[in-house]
Amino acid sequence: MRFVIFGAGAVGSTVGAHLSKAGTDVLLIGDPPHIEKIRADGLKMSGKYGEFVTAPAACSAVDDWQVQPDDIVFLCVKTYDTSVAIEQLRAKVPLDTPIFCLQNTMTNEELVVEHFSQVYGAALHLGARFVFPGEVGHLGGNSLVIGRHPRGLDETAERVVAALQAADMGGTLTDDILACKWAKFCINLMNAPAAILDRSGPELLNDPGSRRLCGDMLAEAQHVLARAEIKLKTLPGDQPLPDMVTALSRTDFTPQPLPDRSTHVFPSMWQDVFCRRGRTEARYLNGRVHAMGQQFGIATPINTLLTQVVDTMAERRELPGTYPLSDLRNML
Repeated sequence: MRFVIFGAGAVGSTVGAHLSKAGTDVLLIGDPPHIEKIRADGLKMSGKYGEFVTAPAACSAVDDWQVQPDDIVFLCVKTYDTSVAIEQLRAKVPLDTPIFCLQNTMTNEELVVEHFSQVYGAALHLGARFVFPGEVGHLGGNSLVIGRHPRGLDETAERVVAALQAADMGGTLTDDILACKWAKFCINLMNAPAAILDRSGPELLNDPGSRRLCGDMLAEAQHVLARAEIKLKTLPGDQPLPDMVTALSRTDFTPQPLPDRSTHVFPSMWQDVFCRRGRTEARYLNGRVHAMGQQFGIATPINTLLTQVVDTMAERRELPGTYPLSDLRNML
C-alpha cells in the first residue's frame, strides 16, 4: 500500500511526513519549489509534535508519477482546485482507485464521486502551516475521522486508519462520514472571520465581539441545516452545534490570557489571504450557507457578508485585518 499525497501543501505534507517517518511508502505530489527542496534536503517538520526530517519520494509533475496497483490517493488540494485535480487523476489512474478527500467543505466528495467508484471522506482536526519550501509546521490537532462516502465502511478504510494510527496520528473510523463532515463544515465557517479580522482560532474565540459574531453566524447555519434536515455527528473534542451557538452568544464571557501568538493555529483561509493567493474556499463554506438559505427562504446576512468580504479581499490581495469588526457590523 502506497499513499500518494496529491496536493502536498501544509496538510498533505504533514500527513505524508508522519506516514513516511513511520516507514510507510509515500509519494508527495506538489508545487515545484516545495518538492525540489524536499528532494534535496528532505521534508522538515516542526511544531507541537516535535521536529524531524523525513525523505519521502516526491515529484512536482503528474507525468512523473509511476502508478502502482496498490496506490491510495489522499486528495489534499483546496476545493477551488478539485475539478482540475479530478481531470488529472482521471487521466492517470484507474477509476476504481481509492480516493480519500482530506479536505474542508462539502463539495469535494460530491465532485469526486461522479468519476471514481471508491471515494472516502475525512473530517480533519489538523493545524498545519506552510513555513518555507521543504518545511511545514504542525501546530495543533492530530486527528482524522474517516469513512466511505456517503456512508459505510470497508477494508480499505480500515487499512488506512490502521496506517495512520501506526504513524501516531489519530485515525478513527465512522460509518457516517457525511454527518461528521457537516459538523466539521460548521467549525470551518469560522475560517472567514479569522481571515478578515486577522485572528487565530484562539484569538477569535477569546474576544467578546468576534465570539458574538461567530455565534450569530453559526445560528444562521443551524437554522439552514435544520430546515434541510441535515444530520450532524459531532467530532471528538468539539461541542455540538447548538451548544456552540449558546456558548458563543453569552454576554458574560471574560477573555483569558493566551500563549504566544507564534504557537497559535491560523486557519487555511487566513493563510490564503495572508499569502495573497487570490482565491479562498469562502464560497464553498459561508457561501454554501448563503445558497442554502436562498433555497429555503432563510435570511443569512452574516454568512452572505463574510463570503463577499473574503472574496473582495482575495481579489484585491488585501491582507488579514484590513476590515475590523466595527466595519463588519456597519456593513451588516
